[in-house]
Amino acid sequence: EFCWLRHTILRHLSMKSALTAVVWPSNEELSNATLFGRPLWHWTLEAVRSLEPERILLISKGRPQDIPADVQLTRRSQLADQVSRSKGKVLLLSAELPCLQPRSLKRLVAATRKTSRCLSPAGTTICLTDQDWEKALAGISSRAGLMAVIQKLAPTPIQAADGDDLLMVRHLRDWATALAIFRRRKCEKLLASGVLIEDPSTVHIDPGVHIGRGTLVRGWVVIEGDTRIGPHCEIGSFSHIIDSVVGPGTLLLDHCFIRASRIGKEAQLGPFTHLRPESDVGTKAKVGNFVELKKTTLGYGSKAPHLTYLGDANIGRGVNVGAGTITCNYDGQAKHLTVIGDGAFIGSDVQLVAPVSVGKGAYVAAGSCIVEDVPAESLALARGRQVVKPGWVRKNNAKKRRTRKG
Repeated sequence: EFCWLRHTILRHLSMKSALTAVVWPSNEELSNATLFGRPLWHWTLEAVRSLEPERILLISKGRPQDIPADVQLTRRSQLADQVSRSKGKVLLLSAELPCLQPRSLKRLVAATRKTSRCLSPAGTTICLTDQDWEKALAGISSRAGLMAVIQKLAPTPIQAADGDDLLMVRHLRDWATALAIFRRRKCEKLLASGVLIEDPSTVHIDPGVHIGRGTLVRGWVVIEGDTRIGPHCEIGSFSHIIDSVVGPGTLLLDHCFIRASRIGKEAQLGPFTHLRPESDVGTKAKVGNFVELKKTTLGYGSKAPHLTYLGDANIGRGVNVGAGTITCNYDGQAKHLTVIGDGAFIGSDVQLVAPVSVGKGAYVAAGSCIVEDVPAESLALARGRQVVKPGWVRKNNAKKRRTRKG
């Protein structure tokens, strides 16, 4: 008996609802405009998917890009035949409703029993009964717009769950409003989950970003794309993070720009740190002000505190990189690798001309230009010998005076 009950429940949960959803663009060019990197109508589609409809139809004259596998393209002239093969309710909605939330659609479908219903205000979303769908076909075949069809049927309106749900993106100003709505909602969700956002009105966080509990996001921060930030971090003002991973307990001071990179646990970056793609900053590492990393790995506990460029480099654990150090990784035709072993010490104002390696525990003296490999536990000096000329200034000034008199 238990097995029969379990099978019945699982079968019920796996069944799609007897509902056909028709996504109807009113402006195909605008509905294909991107919002957070995805076509506008894809966000409308997300709300539709929450209903688990039997079919999803997209009316289109051409063939839009990035058509998901569960969406079937159709033309308005073919719609009657397409939907006539389905049983149950028909959901008609505009494609340009990116802010529409699943709870509004679920409320609409649940309320549609003997009479058709629409989300108030009417004109963008309607759920039709079988009988009203037959009436709607006449309007569709006459090439009337979606709004005209809905208004002719005069369905009973119900309120959307949120006043912003039915924002119709008709113009670029609507597109900008939709961006602001997404970001406000994201901040509200993060605050509810225990993320501290100092000034939500100035913070821009994309919908797909994940931030752990107890993290503090200060004002004027932008976090975009597929970014994941662990718990108990701090993101300083005017920092910008794109498609990156930030480990738990990490501190980003003001004005950090990070793209397609990874930062380990309890690291410290900034202010004014730039991580270019494929950089990897290890646990408890430190990257300071005016330091740029490109396709570089900085090991556990290593430090590059000031005024440094590290490109195409593998840097081990516990390494100190002095101020003004540069990896000279480009020879005009190709990029080359610099390798620095664990525990090495790189003095200030050093040029490491790649391809080159510095062994474990080695020291490189300040001001050196390193063009050959440095063995482990060695000291490398590559700079001109200092020359001191006592009394030179006095003699030089006397010479100048004689020249002027002559």
